[in-house]
Amino acid sequence: MSAGKTGRAGRLLVSGVLAICLAGSMAVPTLPAEAAKPKPPVIPSKAAVERAKQAAASKAGQVAKIERELGAANARLEQLGIQSGIADEAYNGAVYRLQQAKTAAAAAAARAAEAEKTLTAQRQQIGRFAAASYQGGGDVAKLAPLFTADGPQQLLDSAGAAHSVSAAMQGSYLRFSATQVMTNLFKVQADQAVAKVKKATDEAAKAKKAAQDAEAAQSAAVTAIGVQRTNSIAQLATLQNISVKVAAQRQHGLEELARQRAAELAARKAAELKRRIAAREAAERRAEAAQRKREAAEQAREEQEEREQAKQNHGKKPKKHKPSKPSRDTNDDGGHSSRKGASAAIDFARNQLGEMYLWGGTGPNRWDCSGLTQGAWERAGVQLPHYSVAQYEQIQHIQEDDLRPGDLIFWALNPNDPGTIHHVAMYIGNGMMIHAPRTGKPVQIDSVYYWIPPNFFGRP
Repeated sequence: MSAGKTGRAGRLLVSGVLAICLAGSMAVPTLPAEAAKPKPPVIPSKAAVERAKQAAASKAGQVAKIERELGAANARLEQLGIQSGIADEAYNGAVYRLQQAKTAAAAAAARAAEAEKTLTAQRQQIGRFAAASYQGGGDVAKLAPLFTADGPQQLLDSAGAAHSVSAAMQGSYLRFSATQVMTNLFKVQADQAVAKVKKATDEAAKAKKAAQDAEAAQSAAVTAIGVQRTNSIAQLATLQNISVKVAAQRQHGLEELARQRAAELAARKAAELKRRIAAREAAERRAEAAQRKREAAEQAREEQEEREQAKQNHGKKPKKHKPSKPSRDTNDDGGHSSRKGASAAIDFARNQLGEMYLWGGTGPNRWDCSGLTQGAWERAGVQLPHYSVAQYEQIQHIQEDDLRPGDLIFWALNPNDPGTIHHVAMYIGNGMMIHAPRTGKPVQIDSVYYWIPPNFFGRP
């Protein structure tokens, strides 16, 4: 190899080495003169912390407020349902009074017509008496017998007859006068009855409109409160940083928990009622057993006396009248129902379970409260009016502890005034009842205390 070639190869080798070294030097990071300082931590100011606390408190307050609003909305729906039921039953009362007014008006009209007929007959009778008197002549005709062969005797006979006719005329006139007075009275009563019918008709129309308005208000509230509920739950979801679905589930859970607690309280009260009724029935059974024991002892004593008296009469038993004893099948509580009748009424009511409430409803597929109890007891052969106040008026009144299946339970606005009754249900035993609650609810079984305590009790 020549010296020139060797020089070029050497230069190329040195150039390559230098290039590698330069590349290596460029890949090595340059260290700063001093190490990098850490960033200072973010420390909120006291004012920022206070603002955060206020925001959290505000959010919690908004949550509580919305939850209260939801509770108030549910309570309002409940109250509107109650008011609607009261209006419905008030309409039933107005219709009931209208029917009574029409019946009274028809009876008054019949009395007035009969009196007018009697008055006409009596007027005709007096007319016949007057005509006969006129046809008998005047004073000259009365003196004519003096100039006949019989003379004064005929005059005396004629005078006696005239006196009898006069007395009869006077009696007829008195009866006519009395009948005229009674006819006028009956006409006045008939006019008053017609006026009462008109008044009752107007009241029934007003009550019907009030019931319709109450139903409409409840229906509108259900829609409005439903929208409010949806919006409120969405707000809760935002405030609590959860999904709307979870917020809805939580709200439903809270409401269900409240319902379960109310149901538990009602169940405890129902159990207490059941206990009181059982204690009363046990006391009655003990009293009946003691009565039977006394009767058996009395019968044994009477038989012993008969045997002793028979010995004294040489074996002849004297005839002795024994007073009849009341049958055990008699309804001692003074009511008109029987266990069989109550069972038929309950079976009928149970067959309507699930059928929806309808104000003024008397079946066959929809009912209001008094319509259901009326239909149930009608199946048992007992006629009740379609009005809870009148139902209570027409049945035997009992105490709460005297309740037995088939009896009726009533709620009133004033617990001391049965005239303010507005809801009725049927007791089915064990502290439970069956009823048609209100619009939007079906015929169902509830605790006697599912709502507010009842005020009045009765047995058909």
